[in-house]
Amino acid sequence: MGLIDRNQVALFIPPGLRRFKLDLFEQIGRSIGRVIRYDHMLLDALPDDIVPIVGCSVQLGPQIDRWRKTGRKWIYWDRGYLRRYFHTWMPTGSAIGIPRGFYRWHIGRAQMDRIHNVPADRWNHLRLADQMKPWNKNGRSIVVINTMQEYFDLWLEPDWIQRTVNLLKCYTDRPIIVRSHESKKPLYEELKTAHCLVTHGSVAAVESVIWGCPVFVTDMSAAKLVGLTDFSKIETPVYPERQPWLNSLAYCQYSEAEIINGTVWKMIQ
Repeated sequence: MGLIDRNQVALFIPPGLRRFKLDLFEQIGRSIGRVIRYDHMLLDALPDDIVPIVGCSVQLGPQIDRWRKTGRKWIYWDRGYLRRYFHTWMPTGSAIGIPRGFYRWHIGRAQMDRIHNVPADRWNHLRLADQMKPWNKNGRSIVVINTMQEYFDLWLEPDWIQRTVNLLKCYTDRPIIVRSHESKKPLYEELKTAHCLVTHGSVAAVESVIWGCPVFVTDMSAAKLVGLTDFSKIETPVYPERQPWLNSLAYCQYSEAEIINGTVWKMIQ
């Protein structure tokens, strides 16, 4: 038996989804207990034993903040860490035998927050070993990842970028590059000469670690497990062993088929 009963959940489908994502949501909805469409305020009327499933919708910010403070169980889902579609500079799910895309699902948080004792089979299946690079310990610049304003608004930190840049300047005289969410320059090229990458919760931190660039992130990021959250230590990054973390990431994301057929409920951590 999994941690969550699929008959005791409610999937929130926000308005304005693209057709491909709406189709996926509807398929998931048909496989579980309840669906709430468009009006996020209806989530407040759910019984306490029903677990809401929500994604990156900015209007949910106050509700998620309340659930985190009160300890209510909830599930967050978003694009996956590896072989994801959109907003990635790593290979997508186009290799032979690899599903079309992955989504991360987590209970009570936005990203993985501990390394699990799992095998490497799901990581190996992704065929990304050629992306792994040795740690670069000789970089100069600090790359700060900006992202959509809606993301910062969702987590109630609208001015995080400016506050963070100001903080970094208290601890380093290195050049600071704020990378736009819309930048066309490959992230890997940007990181070749970087001392580290800094971000709130962008999956760019995952890619950075794989490519050997150390990271400083918030507690919201799965990369905190192989990086640092104390920005006052910006001059002394860490360079840990990465394989157990990669194995765990692969076990915390699921293909569309695994979500629809219920595999996610057996695996969700």
